[in-house]
Amino acid sequence: MQTRFLSLALLATSLLATSTGSAQTRPTAPPAPDSSAEGVTAGLVAPLLGDIVDALGRPMANVEVYLAGTRFATRTDARGFWIFPDPPRGARVLGARALGYAPISRAVNISSRRPDTIPLAMRRLPRTLSTVKVQATYEGAKIEASTMAERIMQLRVSTGKLYTRDSILARNPQSMVDLLMGIPGVLARREQQGFSVVGSRRGLGTGSGPGAGEGCPMQFFLNRAPVDVESVAAMSPLQWQSVEVHPITTILAGLPIVPGTCGAIIITMM
Repeated sequence: MQTRFLSLALLATSLLATSTGSAQTRPTAPPAPDSSAEGVTAGLVAPLLGDIVDALGRPMANVEVYLAGTRFATRTDARGFWIFPDPPRGARVLGARALGYAPISRAVNISSRRPDTIPLAMRRLPRTLSTVKVQATYEGAKIEASTMAERIMQLRVSTGKLYTRDSILARNPQSMVDLLMGIPGVLARREQQGFSVVGSRRGLGTGSGPGAGEGCPMQFFLNRAPVDVESVAAMSPLQWQSVEVHPITTILAGLPIVPGTCGAIIITMM
């Protein structure tokens, strides 16, 4: 594992070097995007890069890696490395897929602070699946990543929030309530047997006093399937890959409308 991270660091250093005569082999660069279509913010952005291995830790070549909802796409090289030298800034959905393997979708936050290195591991699909089912899984992954990207775009124009895997680990929450503190339009409070969460245009953060629960309930989704609060309360937040918090919004890409709810919280598991 240490060797993999050292290799990624060396790749980032090579990319940022001013010399153009380096003999190092690099993954194919993605096509230049239309900045107006992608919503790219002006200014320098740190590279987004990583590597992909299989379940045995062996590098995987020619894996398609893309940022859903954009024109950014590339493939891993013979060492399993991939890179986006100048990715669009902000919250995005990183996808990876290869025939015969379970696709990967991961929420990422792209900034100018430092190069983001994202190691990924892919597991092979059961060999009992037919070619048709494998192809359907392959194509369905890209559709699912695109719907997730649409929801993240909704977050960028609302008071909602996206927690990536890194930001969840950084906060080290003990429960969902810890993640919801301070988000406008969300009222969360701890109760004797778990917690409650409601959407409200008037309040924010967490509450425990009278009136703290005013509003209408927010719907939880686990990997796009509706789930009750009790099930979420029984989970450890450290098992979550990402969390999308959508206050008030009831129409979200790829998700069913649940009557009587105000907003949604979408959990993606590891």
